[in-house]
Amino acid sequence: MSEEWVHFKIQSSDSSRSTSLASLRNKIRRHETSRAHKIAQELTEKKGGQDLVGNLVRAVSETVFAETDSVFRTADYLAKMNRPFPDHDSLIELQEQHGANMGTSLHSSKLSVLIDEASSISYTSAMIVNLKASVDGATPELLFLELVELESQRAKDIEEALLNCLDTAGFTEEWLQKNWVSFVSDGASVMLGKNSGVATRLTARYPNLFTWHCMIHRLELAVSDAVDEVQAVNHFKVFLEKIHNLYSQSNKNSRELLEAAQEVGSQVLKIGRVLSTRWVASSFRSVKAVWTSYEALNRHFENAAGDQTRSSKERQTYRGLARRMQSKEFLCDLGLMFDALSELANLSQQLQAHSVTLLRADHLLKRTIRVLASFKDTQGEKFEEALTAQALGHLGSVPLESNAKLTPINAKQFLQSLINNLAPLI
Repeated sequence: MSEEWVHFKIQSSDSSRSTSLASLRNKIRRHETSRAHKIAQELTEKKGGQDLVGNLVRAVSETVFAETDSVFRTADYLAKMNRPFPDHDSLIELQEQHGANMGTSLHSSKLSVLIDEASSISYTSAMIVNLKASVDGATPELLFLELVELESQRAKDIEEALLNCLDTAGFTEEWLQKNWVSFVSDGASVMLGKNSGVATRLTARYPNLFTWHCMIHRLELAVSDAVDEVQAVNHFKVFLEKIHNLYSQSNKNSRELLEAAQEVGSQVLKIGRVLSTRWVASSFRSVKAVWTSYEALNRHFENAAGDQTRSSKERQTYRGLARRMQSKEFLCDLGLMFDALSELANLSQQLQAHSVTLLRADHLLKRTIRVLASFKDTQGEKFEEALTAQALGHLGSVPLESNAKLTPINAKQFLQSLINNLAPLI
């Protein structure tokens, strides 16, 4: 392009008129003979003056859009087929080897960080740091990185300890800015607080970071909320905790229970606390233990209630436990909790699988909600067995009778409460 036209130097000199006109004509001539002017003139004359420049821009844009479209189609395939995200890189490479133009964006592997608070043997606050990433292009794996002792549990100190841990492991700030995509923790305010939680502080530093409240923790909170909403569940919970305390704090009681179990041919499982700070899978194991050892527990309660070597207070305690075990109301509550916790425990364990994805988790949650909803109209297996035993007046060798002092769990209310509290997780 002529310099005069580019830099706006087309002006006459201060000399005579004839000299100024000659200068202007010379500048015009130089532009007319420039390569840029000739190309522009050819484009204008070619094909009747069509918008070739505009068409060229549109053609380039379509090429870029096609590249982006190919990448997003690949990502869409991963979502629909429930494949792990690291497969994205392999599919991009495969398509490029077959001649497809996949562009240069959206191809890099990413890193997720999952942390949880814990206490060391010396009761020092600590942070468990786990990574989820693809190693050598393989399926994403959850990897333990380090157990970091915390000087304090303030969000600022937790953030600093986490970043120091990642830096020590070789993750540079520049790499994290490009490849750190998600941060997962429990729902504690120090972690997910909107104003100054660890997640808020990290997203301020890494704007592209996606933060997530651990799905399993959210499940536990949902179950806890349902328990709080239905008061009758708390009575059930307290009774099972009495049984747990009875056998966990006395070797004599544990030995006598095993003997009673052998008499009725039942295998006694460990009975733990239920619906407290434990995972629902642990609560289910406890409920299952009581159901499996129902006859053995009743036999031991009856024997202990008539044992004259025990104090009158102890005998009265066991007599009360036996009456509770022999009530139709308790048996139905136990059957209902067995069915509900069985589904929730299965969900919890599947969510803990290393290969689980958000899409898979969403599918599992919806399935569990559908099953719980179906229990409102069609009884679960154990609840149906309990209703049958209630009608017969016995479960095996255990006689059953109604206890007017017991308030049974409203099955439909409890199931609906579980559904309502699980729904926000989807």
